[in-house]
Amino acid sequence: MINNGWIGNYSCFRARINPNSEAVFDIDHDRHYTYSELDTRANKLANYLKEQFNIKKGDRVAFIARNAIELIDAYYATGKCGAILVPYNARLSEEELVQLIRKESPKVLFYESAFYDLVKAIKTKVDTEQYIILSDVDSDKNELHYEEIMSYENTSPTHCDDLDFEDIHLIIHTGGTTGLPKGGMISHRAVLFNAMNEICTWGISHTDCAHILLPLYHTGGWNLLTLPILHAGGRIIINKQFDPQMALNIIDEEKPTFVFGAATIFRMMVDLPEFEKTDFSSVKWIMAGAAPTPINIMEKFWDRGVPFVLGYGMTEAGPNNLTAPAEFMTNQAIREKYASVGKPMYFTLVKIVDDKGNEVGVNEPGELVWSGPQIFSGYWGNEEETEKTLKDGWVYTGDMAIKDQEGYYYIVGRKKNMFISGGENVFPPEIENAIYEIPQVHEVCVIGVPDEKWGEVGKAVISFKPDLNVSKEQILEVLNRKLAHYKVPKYIQVINEIPKNNVGKIIAAKVIELYGKPAD
Repeated sequence: MINNGWIGNYSCFRARINPNSEAVFDIDHDRHYTYSELDTRANKLANYLKEQFNIKKGDRVAFIARNAIELIDAYYATGKCGAILVPYNARLSEEELVQLIRKESPKVLFYESAFYDLVKAIKTKVDTEQYIILSDVDSDKNELHYEEIMSYENTSPTHCDDLDFEDIHLIIHTGGTTGLPKGGMISHRAVLFNAMNEICTWGISHTDCAHILLPLYHTGGWNLLTLPILHAGGRIIINKQFDPQMALNIIDEEKPTFVFGAATIFRMMVDLPEFEKTDFSSVKWIMAGAAPTPINIMEKFWDRGVPFVLGYGMTEAGPNNLTAPAEFMTNQAIREKYASVGKPMYFTLVKIVDDKGNEVGVNEPGELVWSGPQIFSGYWGNEEETEKTLKDGWVYTGDMAIKDQEGYYYIVGRKKNMFISGGENVFPPEIENAIYEIPQVHEVCVIGVPDEKWGEVGKAVISFKPDLNVSKEQILEVLNRKLAHYKVPKYIQVINEIPKNNVGKIIAAKVIELYGKPAD
């Protein structure tokens, strides 16, 4: 039998090559970690998980935390012992987290002290065996602190011999069309090829550095820059809470070579007076994904001499799928192709197809479908949704696109009924279902409307039952209990009757036409 203990044991291999190079700078604690230290910390955690918690291959190890060194430890440690890392979105509601934890059954839950009250409430409703708090604060007497694990004496190298490339390493959640986020299963194969996609496409090396602006519960947090740079021996910078002024200071002082984020992040940056004083000379390019970026934002960076381009990705297909090849484009080409999300990345296979699955011609719209070694393995415990999305080795995105004569791709619309707010996918049916639980509501249609700060926000168009109504404040009170904050509509408009077709189905396109403005 071939020993596959190398799969997932990447901290060991990197530490053999440049052990004393800085790998991670944790701004919040002003701590610098070398590759040698990352490997030692991962061995401690992996040995602790195996010896004290009896974690075995395939067991889930969960986190409710913002970006921190402990998540990097856990990524490497779960790779060493064959476990599956499950980072939960800390912005989800208690009810949503309880449902996900019940579905995915993690044996261990690590959590940040800021979410102590949330986890305390969750504990009474789930069967998770072990809880570890990430900082030294007052807690239950039996609470284990992460610092104790880092004092564990067994630092010996460890790995899982029988791992296979198709074994799952991460569960990353993506929006659900009917409520609960779906757990995208990301295999060791997909993780590695996503990293290689970036390294080969962008030429990432040990000299590169990035401030990680996206959260590590998100596919972009892991697979866009974090893991590729750590594979290549470069340096990442992490902190818990995005702050646009801090981000500009880091560009000035730490000299990152790549900057990736959502449009909202860059809108916040250019609005600051510090933007004009920031030294961008180290930055090879800035890339935005997750939502369209207005050209006036891009122009602000172009005027400072920074190539600003777009990319496209999704949890199920990468997310390393399309990128404008900024380093191989002239400034004129970057401006001419400003609306393009680029070309396929190194290992990525792509087609644009019609409703019958046939490829369309140049400049003809169709649905984007993806294949290649970087795609996901399906949704955890959801075969029905997996079969809808993953067909014959191709991921069907629901996004409509065209390709021009030069091979550049453009997103022209969404087949799926969703919008993107601050980089987060928001699916109207989930919000509508929550609103329909309000007894006075007759019909509702949720749409996305433009927003200067977040790109898009939700708007609920509602009709009430005869002689019944409820205030906007009461609706928001209900929704804030049930949904993550970014899913709660910013606008609520009450009308007499919602447009429907001749069989009684609500016509979302007509609702957008009549009420698709950012106002109540």
